[in-house]
Amino acid sequence: MKFLKENLANIVTMLRVFMTPLFVVFMVMGNTNTDFRYAALAVFVFGAVTDWVDGQVARRMNIVSKFGIMVDPLADRLFIGATIITLYAMRMLPLLFLVVILGRDLLMVLGYPFIRKIDPEKVAVHITGKLATAILFVALGCLILAPAPHEGSYFGFSGYAFTDPGTWQFWGLWFFVIGAVFSLISAGIYVSRVVELLKEEEAGAGQAA
Repeated sequence: MKFLKENLANIVTMLRVFMTPLFVVFMVMGNTNTDFRYAALAVFVFGAVTDWVDGQVARRMNIVSKFGIMVDPLADRLFIGATIITLYAMRMLPLLFLVVILGRDLLMVLGYPFIRKIDPEKVAVHITGKLATAILFVALGCLILAPAPHEGSYFGFSGYAFTDPGTWQFWGLWFFVIGAVFSLISAGIYVSRVVELLKEEEAGAGQAA
């Protein structure tokens, strides 16, 4: 029981990871059966809720761990990344949208080796990153509900409902744009914070020498 209590937040985070493949399967099957599309939405909502729950559990039970600080953002990136790739492959999301978000996530992943040299709590997720994640979850939820057929271009913006507010895809695409803006702002803050902390670490090491 002690292990469960001390690692409850991390267990919730890992549940989000394990549910990711199930979401992809349901989305693909949802192309021919609407019931599977709703099942995919249910899994997606579960992932979105656990993204909030694990942080609340960790803080309220005072069980914030370095593992959680490092893995929780990665779990978010995996879950959102898999969702975005699936929607792009199903012609529901433009390529540029995928490149922006996955590029930002790749930047975060590449930064983790540098974070290991400093205190990870000092580069915990910024409010702009949380806003980006929340808005992207709303956007992706709307896109999941967009019924087939999907006729979006794999390389451009033709075939997407950017000008039809009567569709789920319209709201999903524009919420995605807003989420992407916050995501890029968050990435800039993240990079500047890591660079600043690394400089402080080098300065401290030089003084100690």
